[in-house]
Amino acid sequence: MSIPTLPLFAAAQQHARDPQKIAVLDTTKQQSFTFVQLLADAAAFKECIVGALQLTDDLDERRIAFLVPNGYDYVVTQWAVWAAGGVCVPLCTSHPVAELLYTIDDSDPSLIIVHPAFEKISSALCEACPNIPFMALEPFTRANAPCLPAFVPSFPLTRRALMIYTSGTTSNPKGCATTHENITFQASCLVKAWEYSPSDHLIHVLPLHHVHGIINGLTASFLSGTTVEMHPKFDPKAIWERWQDHGSSTMFMAVPTIYSRLNDYFDTHIRDTDKEAGARAGAQALRLVVSGSAALPTPIKAKFAEITRQTLLERYGMTEIGMALSCGLAENQRIDGSVGWPLPGVHVRLTDKETGRVIEDADEDGMIEIQGGNVFREYWRKPEATASEFTADGWFKTGDVAKRDAAGAYFIQGRASVDLIKSGGYKISALEVERKMLALDGIQEVAVVGLADEEWGQRVAAVVKVREGAALELPALRAELKNKMAPYKTPTVLKIVDGIERNAMGKVNKKTIVQKYWPDKA
Repeated sequence: MSIPTLPLFAAAQQHARDPQKIAVLDTTKQQSFTFVQLLADAAAFKECIVGALQLTDDLDERRIAFLVPNGYDYVVTQWAVWAAGGVCVPLCTSHPVAELLYTIDDSDPSLIIVHPAFEKISSALCEACPNIPFMALEPFTRANAPCLPAFVPSFPLTRRALMIYTSGTTSNPKGCATTHENITFQASCLVKAWEYSPSDHLIHVLPLHHVHGIINGLTASFLSGTTVEMHPKFDPKAIWERWQDHGSSTMFMAVPTIYSRLNDYFDTHIRDTDKEAGARAGAQALRLVVSGSAALPTPIKAKFAEITRQTLLERYGMTEIGMALSCGLAENQRIDGSVGWPLPGVHVRLTDKETGRVIEDADEDGMIEIQGGNVFREYWRKPEATASEFTADGWFKTGDVAKRDAAGAYFIQGRASVDLIKSGGYKISALEVERKMLALDGIQEVAVVGLADEEWGQRVAAVVKVREGAALELPALRAELKNKMAPYKTPTVLKIVDGIERNAMGKVNKKTIVQKYWPDKA
C-alpha cells in the first residue's frame, strides 16, 4: 500500500518519526491514534475506495461524498480520498435528508461513504440516489503495531481537493472547490501566525463541513504535529471538565455562541462552587483561544475574559478564502471589535462599492477584496457565478464591508447585502447595533435587520430573545440605547421571540428572519 507525498502527508511522515506521537484522540472511541496509524489506515482505505469504483489507483478528481461523525473515522476518510486523488465532499451530520440531497445532487459524487452511526439516513439517501454507489464505513480501531505505507510521488497540487458548501445565509449554497495548493497555503499561514507546534493539543468541537473545523482545526494541526482531541459535538460540561483537569490541552477554537454557552454554564454550575478555582486555572493555562465564523459580541468576549483571563483572538475568513485576517498573539494586538491584520501571504484591500476605487484612508468603509494563494479555485460548475465574484484585476470580492484604522487593523461592518442598513441617508452597521444591544442586561440574543420603508428607505428592526425573567419594550429599549449610539441607529421595530435560529457555525440567515416575521417586507 502507498500514499502520495502531498505536503500534509509528507509532514505527517516527519511527525511519525516518533512512533508514539499521537495525531488524534477520539473521545467517542476513547482511543488515541498515532500519525503512523493514521497514514497506514488512510493508505489502506484508499485501496478500498479505488477498488469500489473499479479503478486502478487514481480517482482523477472524482467527488466522494461522506457522512461521518467527528472523530478518527472522519480524518481517515478525508485522507484516504485525498490519497486516492479524489475531491472530499463532507456532508453535514446535522442536516435533514433534503439538504443532504441538495449537496449530493449538486456535487455529483461517484461514491457516497456512510458511517454506521447514520444507518437510518443511509436508506433514505440510497433510495433517492439509485445511480450512485454507496459504501458502508467500517469504523477503525487502534492497531498494535501499524507500519508506515510506502510514499510515492504526488499528483499536481493544482488538483481540486475539497468542496465545501457556502453557508447559504444570503443565497443558495454553492460548492466551493479548493485545491491542494489552496489548502496547504491556508493551513501554513495559520501555523505561522498562530505558532502551532507538536507540543500543542487542540480540543476540537467544531462541525467538519466548514473551513473553520477542517482547515483551522484539522489541517493546520496535523501539518504542524499538533494533537487533535476530537469530540462528537460541543458540550459545555465536557469542556469545563477537561479544563478543570489541567490536562494537556493548549488550544481551543469555537464560534461566539459556544463561548456564550461556556459563560452561561460557568455561571450556573461552577461559579461559587468548589470547582471554580480549578476551572478558572485550567482555562487560564490555555495558550490560544480563538473565536470566528460570526461576529463576536463584546459582552461575550468580556465575560469570557473575566472568567478565564483569556482575551479571545478574533479572525476573519470565509469558505472561499480560508482565513484572511487575524489579530495577533500578543495581548495588545487583540483589539475589541477588530479582526486584525492580513495573514502571512494574504493581500487585502478595501474598495468603494460604486466606483471600485481603492480606499487608502483610515476609517472609511469599503468592500473587502482578497488576493493570494488562499483564494479558492471556483464555484463548482458555476463559471458565471465564479467570474462575477472576481474583479477585472483578479481580486476576490467577499461581499463584506469593513473599515481600517490608522494602524492597519480591520473592523468588519457586516455583509453588504444584509448587515448594512441605509436609513434616512445614514449607513448603519447591524453588527454594531447588535453589539451595543447585547451589552444590555436583559438581552440574551439579538439579530438586527433592515426593513423596507417608503419614508426612510429602511427601518432598523431588532429580533430579540430576552433572558429569563426579563421584559423588554421598544420605548425603554430606545431610551437605554440613546446614551450608547446615535438615535438614527436605534431600532424602531422590535420583535420578541423564544429563540433565534442559527446554522452550525452560529450564523443567522437574516433574509429568512425578515421573511418569517415581516413577510410583506421580504
